[in-house]
Amino acid sequence: MKPDQSLPATGLGRRELLRIGALSIFGAAGVDAGPRGIARGANASASIPADGWQRQCIFILLQGGASHIDLWDPKPRAVAEIRGPFQPIATNVPGIQFGELLQRSAAVADKLCVIRSMTHRFSNHIAGTYITLTGSTKQPDQDREAHSDDFPGPGAVLNALQVSPPGVPRSVSLPNWLSIPGPSNRMPGQYGGFLGAVHDPFIVEGDPNAAGYKPLALTLAEGMTTDRLGSRLELNRRLDGVARLLEKEQRQQYDRLQQSAYDLVADGRFRRALDLNEESAATRDAYGRTKFGQSLLLARRLMEAGVQFVAYNAFNQEWDTHGGLLGRYKQIVPPMDQAFAALVADLADRGLLERTMVVNTGEFGRTPTINKDAGRDHWPNVYSTVLAGGGVRGGVIFGASDSKGAEPADRPASPADLLATVYDRLGVPPATELRDRLNRPIQLSDGHVLPVC
Repeated sequence: MKPDQSLPATGLGRRELLRIGALSIFGAAGVDAGPRGIARGANASASIPADGWQRQCIFILLQGGASHIDLWDPKPRAVAEIRGPFQPIATNVPGIQFGELLQRSAAVADKLCVIRSMTHRFSNHIAGTYITLTGSTKQPDQDREAHSDDFPGPGAVLNALQVSPPGVPRSVSLPNWLSIPGPSNRMPGQYGGFLGAVHDPFIVEGDPNAAGYKPLALTLAEGMTTDRLGSRLELNRRLDGVARLLEKEQRQQYDRLQQSAYDLVADGRFRRALDLNEESAATRDAYGRTKFGQSLLLARRLMEAGVQFVAYNAFNQEWDTHGGLLGRYKQIVPPMDQAFAALVADLADRGLLERTMVVNTGEFGRTPTINKDAGRDHWPNVYSTVLAGGGVRGGVIFGASDSKGAEPADRPASPADLLATVYDRLGVPPATELRDRLNRPIQLSDGHVLPVC
């Protein structure tokens, strides 16, 4: 167990607490009640509009850094070494072009807002991912592991600001944590950071396109009823010796984990949302029978179940194309294109797009010039992020890169601005005050809400 994953009073981590307490409620029920580790206590305050929690967000991270020039910001008039191997294509919005591999996204461009002027200064994957997920620039531009003093990611922030609704987590990450080589494999920006690991998003791991996919066993053991389950929970609350040893704040976290684990099993909505067998073959085909496609279908089902924030982690540095970009993009772009376009269209058809904001971004872009290995290198100077739904205007290009795709030419936007916009659409003021482990006030975001709505 890592030092920052233990409770100060007991030395017990979240998995140990769940095993001793919350999971003992269920006997053989086999519940995975969520995220890894508990850090020290968290405190957060906010003035949140009552209707703000009705809005939701699916945050797609193409980790590794997708090429803006080859996807969302083609440069047909540039020289060949900048233009790259792909031709621009028309979209269903006059005057807007995408790269040729984005055939399906081009057909829903009227629902998309493409920010072509994203920019920051971090060229390292981990630093770029951290600023993308937190907006924080207080970090080195180098590899490092997650730490309990990190700024929290959006899923953790939402968890801290309001208790999850009964039966479903408030935030979920899938189909895996982003990981890095190191003792903990924990990439910063995904977790609770200074708010405490008790606020980590709920992780749903595994490939939903795999045969026999069953990410969680949220079913009651044979002979167990919800009434018996509730009685066992109450008995645990009265008699649990471990809980009495904990400090007040940690005991409250412990009780909260118990209740969350009980709710997940007793309610059943979350379990049903994870069952893709309830979807028609036609719908599953529309998203694509790929890890990407079925994961985004799962994200839509989680939105319908009441989860507020779903982070989709598109694999560890899969989009890091330093060489062989042509062949690699022919492999990885079509599944993303199909899944993303299907998600946007499906949300619209179900009347969910207006309340569900979809973000599709990398941690940075790629160099304007093709390198000697027929690839592109890291480029945070300018890149593209795509938004849809949540009140965002569609059929819009926000900002611009220069003629080479090298620098912002109009309305530069930072990751902090993007996150401020996401929080604003979710009803959370960017000026919301968080409290770190020393109870110091820290502003949620110093970014500016982008005028995209």
